[in-house]
Amino acid sequence: MNKHDHDKTVVLDIFDDLGAATTAQAKLKEQQIDSFIHDDNVLGMDPVAGIELRIFSKDLQKAKELISTLSRDQR
Repeated sequence: MNKHDHDKTVVLDIFDDLGAATTAQAKLKEQQIDSFIHDDNVLGMDPVAGIELRIFSKDLQKAKELISTLSRDQR
């Protein structure tokens, strides 16, 4: 059984571009926080759709603290 089998995912943040989302994802990975990028705008059909960075709910507090340290310029 996987360690995350009973843990739900939550949206940590929503980004305007993929580069910023992957930068945040890399920071999370450095701290051993699993994350997933979900982009509803895969085909470029919805210019207002954001890119969701999702994590497991058990990591929410630690991840919020980490993401808050990222500069708004990186987002």
